[in-house]
Amino acid sequence: MKTRHNKTKVQHSIPGRIRLKISILKNNHLLSSSLEKNLENLAGVNHTRINKKCSCLIINYNDHVLSPELLTRTIHDLLGINHKNNCSVNSKEKAYCPEVRSALRSFSFISAVGGAVLISESLLGLTIAQTLLSPLGFITIFAAAPLVKEAFKKIKDRKFGLEGILAGGIIAAVVAGEAMTAFEILWINAGAELLTAWITERSRRAISGILDKTSHHTFVLKDEVEVEVEINQLQKGDVVVLHTGEKICIDGLIVDGQGLINEAPITGRADFIHKKAEDKVFAGTFVREGVIYVKAEEVGDSTYLARILHKVEDSLENKTDIELVADKLSVRLVKIGLGATIGTLLLTASPWRAFTVLLVMACPCATVLSASTPISAAINTAARHNILIKGGRYLEEVGHCEIACFDKTGTLTGNEPSLEHIYAVKGTSEDEILNYALSVETHNHHPLAQAIKSAAQKRNISPLTHTVCEYFLGKGMRAELPSAVGASTEILVGNKKLTEQFDVRIGKLSSHVSTLKRKGLTVIYVVKDREPVGIMAFANTIRPEAAAALKSLRANGIEKTVLVTGDEPATAEHLAKVLHIPEIHASAMPEEKATLVRTLQDKNKKVLMVGDGINDALALAQADVGIAMGTGGAEVAVEAADITLVNDDLNGLTFVHQLSRDTVKIAYQNFWLATGSNIVGVIMGASGVLTPVMAGFLHIAHTMGVIANSSRLLTHSPKPLMIEAGKTNELS
Repeated sequence: MKTRHNKTKVQHSIPGRIRLKISILKNNHLLSSSLEKNLENLAGVNHTRINKKCSCLIINYNDHVLSPELLTRTIHDLLGINHKNNCSVNSKEKAYCPEVRSALRSFSFISAVGGAVLISESLLGLTIAQTLLSPLGFITIFAAAPLVKEAFKKIKDRKFGLEGILAGGIIAAVVAGEAMTAFEILWINAGAELLTAWITERSRRAISGILDKTSHHTFVLKDEVEVEVEINQLQKGDVVVLHTGEKICIDGLIVDGQGLINEAPITGRADFIHKKAEDKVFAGTFVREGVIYVKAEEVGDSTYLARILHKVEDSLENKTDIELVADKLSVRLVKIGLGATIGTLLLTASPWRAFTVLLVMACPCATVLSASTPISAAINTAARHNILIKGGRYLEEVGHCEIACFDKTGTLTGNEPSLEHIYAVKGTSEDEILNYALSVETHNHHPLAQAIKSAAQKRNISPLTHTVCEYFLGKGMRAELPSAVGASTEILVGNKKLTEQFDVRIGKLSSHVSTLKRKGLTVIYVVKDREPVGIMAFANTIRPEAAAALKSLRANGIEKTVLVTGDEPATAEHLAKVLHIPEIHASAMPEEKATLVRTLQDKNKKVLMVGDGINDALALAQADVGIAMGTGGAEVAVEAADITLVNDDLNGLTFVHQLSRDTVKIAYQNFWLATGSNIVGVIMGASGVLTPVMAGFLHIAHTMGVIANSSRLLTHSPKPLMIEAGKTNELS
C-alpha cells in the first residue's frame, strides 16, 4: 500500500482507550472490516468500533497488555503505513488536524494568487491574461480540481448540488477567459470549508482534552500503608485513599471513613452529600471534607464520568448536518440555471447569450453571501455581547426550537446558597438566632456558613467569641460561648442528625420545618443549651432575570418549558411553581437527561437545552441546540454546547433567540434580492441586453446590496428584561 495514504491522528488516548482518525478508512467498508477483524483477534484488545463516515477508530484495550504506541504501530503495519510520517501519539498535541491544515493551505493559496493579480492590475497597471491557456488559467484549473472531482463524484451518485454549479461556473469562466471570476468562486468556497473545519476540530480537541484534565497521582492502601501511584495504574479492587480537597478518580464503594462529597459535577446537586461506608462515589466528584477509603469498581475508561465524556464526543461527531438555507436555494437554482442556459441557446442560437446567462446563474456569490453574511454579522454581534456561537447552523436552529429544557443549579439558580428565612421561637429574635449561628460558624468554610456570614454582614452583626468549637462531619457544629454569669452557653448549629446526636427535641418546630422543606429549602437548627431556639432556611437564589427570560421565550415561539434537574423533587417543584414551568423531571442522572431530550425530539419537536455542568453535557450534545452558562459552568458542558453565555446571564439566552429569528429573516430578504437580480439578469442576458462584462457588474451590485442588508445585524443589542423585584424568590 502506498504511503501517500498515511494520514493518521490520535485524537485522544487514556489508559484503556484510544481514538484515532485514519483517512483511508473513510467509506472504505472492506478495509474497515478487515482492520476491525484483525484488531479484535489481537491479545489485549477488548472492543473496537469504526465510524466509516468520519474515518474514526475507537479501541478499548487492556493497558497492562498493550500501549498506545504498540497499538498504533500494529495498525500502521496492518495498513502498510509508514510510521515516521504520522502524527504524534500525544493526545495533547497542539497541531491542527489534516482537515484544517488542508483547508488552510487551499484558502491561503487562492487568497495569495488572487491578491497578487489584483495588486498587479490595480497598483502596478499590469494586464494579466485570464484565458484557459494562460498561467492564471492553469493555476485556476489546478485549484479547482478537488471541487470538480467532488462534483463528478456526486453526479456519478446521481446527486447534483452546490459543488456541481460551482464547478460548472468555474470551468465556464476559465474557458471564457474570466479566470478571476473563477477565483472569486473558489475563494468563497475555500473560506467556508476552512471555517467549518476549524470549528469542528476545535470542538473535538476540547472535548478530547477533558479526558486529560484529571489528577495524575493518588494514594492506594497496601499492607495498611498509603502508597502513591499513578492513576493509570489503578486496578479494580484497589483501595484508594482520598483526602479533603481531592478529586475522586474511580467509581467505587466506601469501605471506611466518611466525608462530605461535592457531587455537583455529576448530579447537579448544590448541597454536599454526607457519605460513609457502603455508599457509592463517582469519578469526577470531590471530597469537600473528611477522608474516605474507596474500593475501586470501575477505573480509567470504564468510570461513569469517562463513559459520559465519550458519549458527548460521539454525539458531537455524529450530529446530523443541517443544510443552510443558501445550500437549499442553490440546489433549486441549479435546475433553473441549466434550463435557462440551454433554453437561451435553443431559442436564440447565440452561444454568447447562453454564456452570459450561465455566468449570471453559475456564480453564486450573492446567493452564498445571502446566508453567510447575516450569520457572520450575527455571530460577530453575539461575540461582542459575550455570547459564543460555534457555527451558523446553531444560530439558525435556536430560533426554530419549540421546547426549552433547563437545568436548575447554576442555570435558573445561582451556585451559592443564600439565607432565605429565619424562624425564632418566642422570646428570641431573628438577629439573636443569626448571631448565635455566626459565632459558631465564623471559622467554617462550608457554603452554608458563607451564606450565614453574608446575611450577618448585611445586618451589621458581629460574631461572639467562643471557647470551645467542635465540627461534626455531615451534621454541623457545636461551640461554647462565654456567659456574663460565668458558665458557658452551648450552641449547636446543624441538621436533624446533630439534634438527634445531642438528644434535642424539636417539638413545635417540626411543622415549620416541614413547610420549609416542601418549598425546597435546606433547613438547619439553632439550639441553645439543648433547647431549640430557631431554624434557618437556605436556598440557591433564583436568578433575578430567570422569570422574565422564560416569559420572553414563551412569547417568542417556545411552546413548552421543562425543568430537568438532579435535585430532589421538592426543590424542583418549588422552583417550577415560582417560574411557571409546567413539566418537571427531578433526581435525573446525566443519561436520563439525554434520554428525556431524545424523547421530546421523537415527537418531531426541536429541543433547546440550557445547562452548566458535566451532568448536563450529554443532554446539551443530544439537543438540537445546547446552550451552556459559561462563567461557572464545567468545561465539558461549555464544549458540548453549541452556544455559550460567557456572562452567565439569561438575558443572553433571550437575546440570541431573537437574534436567530432576525438573522433568518434578513437571510430570506437577501435570497429574494439575490434571486430577483439573477432572474432579471437571465432575462436581460437572454435578450442580448446584458453582456458577460455587465453580468460581472450585476454580481458586484447585488452582492453589495446583500452585504449592506446583512450589516444591519451589527447594530443589534440585548433588550433589558423587565424584572419584577423580589418576585422570583418569594416563599409563599
